[in-house]
Amino acid sequence: MLHCDRHSARSRRLPRDARVVRRASPHRVPRPFDDRGCEPLVGTPVVRAALFDLDGTLVDSLPTIAEATVEAFTRHGHPVTVEAVLPRIGPPMEVVARELTGVGPEESQAMYTSYQDLYYSEYIQRTPPHEGAHALIDALSTAGVALGIVTNKNEYGGRLMVTVQGWDGRFGSIVGRDTAAGPKPSPEAALFALRVLNVSPSQAALVGDTEFDMNCGRDAGLAYVIGVTGARTAAHLRAEGATHVVDTLMEAGSILLGGAA
Repeated sequence: MLHCDRHSARSRRLPRDARVVRRASPHRVPRPFDDRGCEPLVGTPVVRAALFDLDGTLVDSLPTIAEATVEAFTRHGHPVTVEAVLPRIGPPMEVVARELTGVGPEESQAMYTSYQDLYYSEYIQRTPPHEGAHALIDALSTAGVALGIVTNKNEYGGRLMVTVQGWDGRFGSIVGRDTAAGPKPSPEAALFALRVLNVSPSQAALVGDTEFDMNCGRDAGLAYVIGVTGARTAAHLRAEGATHVVDTLMEAGSILLGGAA
């Protein structure tokens, strides 16, 4: 099992307003958690491929996503709060816009475009990884597990986040909302990633933090659908299709590398 001495990043207090940090360096890699303080995660893989959600799972992006959303929606005359946005992160941003403000499809698309402009130019560079993410990716790669990303960002955004974190070359498949036939919760997102990796669903796992991830993995028939608590409760994740529920990435790693030698 992987243990870290520091307090989990998931318990950090979320920002209560939408303060904006300007002049972020383009594609600047944020200072990562130092996973050298963790015991090595070793074991025998129980799957041939592991798919990961990005936002809220591998990276602590929910606060910056919420801040960018607040600024974008406010620019369109629809002020919202960070607290209102956070529980709704997961589906495509146009859906969030309609749910929070009641706007129609045309305006929600315009709000999504403003959000993208703000997020990718100012906010994404400030996104840290969740504690244990680097160590987990290293351990699974060393064990020969193929890795993929399945995100409801567009594919450009998913690839940019991977670059920001310093993970270029680590994932054999990066699937965004515009890559496959449908975004999560559609199972096609996971199935597309697995086709690229040449791995069957019965030999794969998906790790995520919302019902969109759980539904996607369950309906794709993956052997392991691991829910990480934080954005959602353990009970909610189980009800939405999780085969396992954990509190940290380290615990997810213990499951994925928990096979018999």
